[in-house]
Amino acid sequence: MIPVSTDAPTALVVGGSGMVGAALTSALASSSGGGWRVRPTSRVARGDRVRLDLFDPASIVDAVRQTSPSTIVLAVDGAARAAELERDPSHADALFVAGTRAVVDAARGLGARVVLLSTDLVFAGTDGPYGEHDAPRPCTVVGTRKAAAEEIVLSLGSEGLVARTSEVFGWDPASPNLAMEVWRRAGTGRPVVASRTWQVTPTAVQDVASGVAAAVRAELSGVVHIAGAESRSRFDLAADLATALGIDPSMVVDGAEWLQDGGREVRLGLSTGELQATTSWRPTAQREAVRLLRGASRQAVRASTADASAEAAALRDEILERVERHHALAHAARPFEPLRSRVPYAGRVFGADEVVSAVDASLDFWLTLGPRGAEFEQALCDRIGAPDAVFVNSGSSANLTAMLTLTSERCPDRLRLHPGDEVVTPAVTFPTTLAPVVQCGLVPVLVDCEIGTYNADPAALEAALSPKTRALLLPHTLGNPYDMAAVMEIVRAHDLVLVEDCCDALGARFDGRPVGTFGTLATLSFYPAHHITTGEGGAVVVNDRRLERVVRSVRDWGRDCWCPPGESNTCGRRFGWQLGELPCGYDHKYVYSTLGYNFKPTDIQAAIGTVQLSRLPEFHARRQHNFSRLHEGLLRYEQLVLPRAVPGAAPAWFAFPITVRDGTSRDRLVQWLERRNIETRQVFAGNILRQPAYRDIERRVPAPLTNSDRVMHDTFFIGVYPGLTDVMIDFVLEQFDEFFAGRDG
Repeated sequence: MIPVSTDAPTALVVGGSGMVGAALTSALASSSGGGWRVRPTSRVARGDRVRLDLFDPASIVDAVRQTSPSTIVLAVDGAARAAELERDPSHADALFVAGTRAVVDAARGLGARVVLLSTDLVFAGTDGPYGEHDAPRPCTVVGTRKAAAEEIVLSLGSEGLVARTSEVFGWDPASPNLAMEVWRRAGTGRPVVASRTWQVTPTAVQDVASGVAAAVRAELSGVVHIAGAESRSRFDLAADLATALGIDPSMVVDGAEWLQDGGREVRLGLSTGELQATTSWRPTAQREAVRLLRGASRQAVRASTADASAEAAALRDEILERVERHHALAHAARPFEPLRSRVPYAGRVFGADEVVSAVDASLDFWLTLGPRGAEFEQALCDRIGAPDAVFVNSGSSANLTAMLTLTSERCPDRLRLHPGDEVVTPAVTFPTTLAPVVQCGLVPVLVDCEIGTYNADPAALEAALSPKTRALLLPHTLGNPYDMAAVMEIVRAHDLVLVEDCCDALGARFDGRPVGTFGTLATLSFYPAHHITTGEGGAVVVNDRRLERVVRSVRDWGRDCWCPPGESNTCGRRFGWQLGELPCGYDHKYVYSTLGYNFKPTDIQAAIGTVQLSRLPEFHARRQHNFSRLHEGLLRYEQLVLPRAVPGAAPAWFAFPITVRDGTSRDRLVQWLERRNIETRQVFAGNILRQPAYRDIERRVPAPLTNSDRVMHDTFFIGVYPGLTDVMIDFVLEQFDEFFAGRDG
């Protein structure tokens, strides 16, 4: 369960036991803007579910009174059951109209917002896709009742939001959506009838959940549309879903459906301009959404198969229980002994959950990247608020993947970098931030940093530009964000590509927005010293969907095929492509369209990462606490320059950097601390042009690197990581006191 603060807002999700409601419950609880307390409902109270029956007004009042929500989401999906409800108007009246009115009345009494999930069936289906400002013209029972429900919710004014969707699909055996209809029919051998003349904009359930969560966080009101970007016929969608689920697509047959009296053409679907204009939400490309469905189905089938062996399941439970007990004994905290115990600058912080998750994944023996990788990537997207995140084997590989993506022939022309193009980046950096620039034939332009922030001044960045400059590569040094408002002005004014190196900065924000969501691409590291760990590991955050497949291709050997490991022919054309100078029909699994490598991590690492990511708020709070204590305790020493952040920045401090002023020796201070078992580190490479491997690289240096040289001679850092206790921090501050009292010998 994702931890939330006691003052977090509460959302009551009506229909939380359904496919959409369950996905929405998860999305709100893991919101990148801070987790919500989410209470899903069902007709029978069980576990964390609150009893609420839309046919029983008293239960609605009780549920609202019990939970006191700030937001109520009506996630009852009627579109997938529209044909059934067409024959039972009174049931639709009670479910959608009377139920909505009762919820809205209860919300008014509490001052809560109401969000209604609606459907494109509120339109006539003659000239879709429809926009938010198009007037509803329903011609079906469900459409008419949903339109009435919309009016009830919109009567709340700024406290009412209608979120319409179109042809939602996902993996949930209890759901009547088209994907599950295909799955169920395959088991019986019966065909699926789907029309070539009924157009929709298919929407993955995870997009509905993330879209509603984004709208709720942004406090939108009125009407928004949440739908896929592509208009497809229900026939083509059903065939794609069959292929993804490993089912012969010929079982899908063309035929008129319930809305097509007289064989009329139906053109439904939605455009999503409002939500995309006001939030960072973007729909998943259908090909990727279908791929994720395939992964979910395979994971579910594997789980079902495993459950068939009761003995194996019992053994697994026993193993995991023993692992938890082993952790309690083998990894119990040891008391801190001053001068004898080490005060690390960083380290892995983990509990039994991480170890259990790793062992659980190892019992599946999925040795490469698999379904847990997809789960971790989605959790990263939810946490950061980015369209896509690609898990790789290190932060260094993430940086190289980002540069190879931007220099690939498959990169859009406006974003593509060519040999000889300049990339502005700071001289105080980590080697594998700069190395990919050099390796890709680009020319680094090295700029100086500021003492205190250890980032480049935006004015220096702009002064360093030339007609050859095409990109900025900016690491948020030690978790301290740049002035991103100024940086983005430079990016827009000069049409530059921005890559954010967030390897030290997961969880940092600028003006409330997570770092890693400003640039075209961003990179993360999950090395044990960083904010969360997967052992070795990293990720590329993709904020421009045009680059998603290029990034994955670079990670996956450079291949053109996008099939997940162990799968084939998800495109349905494995032997039907004509690419380059290859023979027609050359096996798509062995077509390479990008210069790439194998940068993939493993599923076991992903299993650890998913647990670690759920603890990020806890880790961040502890880092901030430790940083604040050190800052307060060292503030009195005029001999030290302490770290600072620019206005608007909310750092996720990786460490506590210190620069000594004239008259104080960094080396003496560092040696004093190290002799007392307090770990220190230099600020990575210092002025990297002084490093042996980088002295002779082709580069441009537009201004003296005075501060970068000073960092090399006068700056170091100590730890703030979550494993440090208050007793350790007290000891560290005492040693500074003794040093400046002249007791260093």
